[in-house]
Formats: sequence, structure tokens, C-alpha cells
Amino acid sequence: MIQLENINGLYKRERGVDAYFPMRVLIIKEASGFLCMNSGEYELRPGRVFFIPEEGVIRLEANIQSAYWLSFTSYLFIEFLQQHPDPQAKNLFLTLSYKDLDQNKLIKMVNLIEQLNKDIKLKKDISLLSQYIYLFLGYASGLDVMLKVLTPDEMQQLLRFRAILEQYFRSERTTGFYTEGMGMSTKKLNNFLESILGKNLLTIIKERLVREAEELLINSDYSIAEISESLGCGRVSAFNATYKKYKGISVAEFLQGAKN
Repeated sequence: MIQLENINGLYKRERGVDAYFPMRVLIIKEASGFLCMNSGEYELRPGRVFFIPEEGVIRLEANIQSAYWLSFTSYLFIEFLQQHPDPQAKNLFLTLSYKDLDQNKLIKMVNLIEQLNKDIKLKKDISLLSQYIYLFLGYASGLDVMLKVLTPDEMQQLLRFRAILEQYFRSERTTGFYTEGMGMSTKKLNNFLESILGKNLLTIIKERLVREAEELLINSDYSIAEISESLGCGRVSAFNATYKKYKGISVAEFLQGAKN
């Protein structure tokens, strides 16, 4: 589901750059030359991150000292969009786009990519590896500033928490389950989450459930009863009451607003 290569050397545009998966990202650490597509030529610069759409062959006319070639499945991008409903996120791979990172941001990005590479080689679980992709896309695209304040140890803890949350939020709601998974006391885990995300554990779980419910309400053919059951909310009346308490509007009002 994820391919990551550290690339270097001379590249000629006569030969395309292969990728195993459709969502493609090129992270430039040190290089000169151009990325060439039918839509035009784009200069390679240190700190430039390219988000490359599925369509089109990628060719490089370049001298690359150090860069990273990352590709991953569309499924992982869809999961990222569930965490970032911002329209800017949806447009990330619509056409070729890029972001220029300053030196400090580039260092953070390289550290994240190198750690991802190590965990890929260690054959870590995909639920953990996918969190690297979500964090990378959010930070590189300017949608998430989390990496600015994270130490390497905090980043590992956050990635672990997000991996556990994404795997179990539909079925596990108790504080004890997550504290055991993280190897922390309730107080320590809540203090950690408050310091990084500004929210406690129960709030984060509720927000994730609501976000999943809204995604299913808008983009699936499931009935409200089926969605309620799949998220462990029981009867529709309980689901409606929980949603209104959390969001301040009813499910029907949310659906009406989503149609407009």
C-alpha cells in the first residue's frame, strides 16, 4: 500500500519514473533540473514537495543529490480526506501542485520520511504506517501544523495513538482500552493528548465517531439505522440524540445542509 524510495543520480526525460501506487509525491532535499509532464515543466528546488495526480507519466530532467519518491494507494488518500474535510485537501492531487518548505519544515519532513522508511523495513503494521501518510500530507500541504511542535518521541506516541484509534474507534469507547494500548495511565494519556491536540481522549473518540457518521451519511447508501448499528450507537433515537448533543443540530438538519 506504500512505496518509498530514496532516489539520486542523473535522470533523463526519455525514461519515465515508475510508481507502484497511483498517489505520487516527490520530496526534494537537494536537486536541480525539472519535473516534466504534459502540463509543463516544474523546477526542482530544495524543500519543494510535489503532489502528482494519478494521470500522466512522470519524467525527470535532473541531477538529484537526495530526494524521496513516495507513492501510496487511493484508499489511504480517502482515509486522509476523512481526517481533513477541507476543500484544499480534496484538491491536493486534482492537478500537479507543489509546496515549498523552509529549512526548518524540511528537516521535520525528512525526519518523518526517514522514520517511515525504517518502519516500512521493519514491516510495521499498515495501520501505523498509514498514520505517517496522513501526518505527512497534512503537514506538507499546510493543513496540519502538528510537526512544528513534536519531538521525535512525541511523534512516535502520536502515530501509535492514531493507529489504535483508527483501528478500534467503532467498537472501543472505554478509556481503559486506549490507556492499555498506549501503556500509559489515564492521566498521562490525557495530558499528552491535551498538550498535542488540545483535547482529551473521550472528546477525540467522539469527534472521530461523528466524523465517520457524517462521512457515511453523505457518501454511502446505508440507512441511518445501519450507520447507527455499525458505529455501535444502538437505536436510531440514541444515535440522533448523541449527534444533536455533540453537534447542536439534528441528523436531518445536517443532511439538509449537506444537500445545499
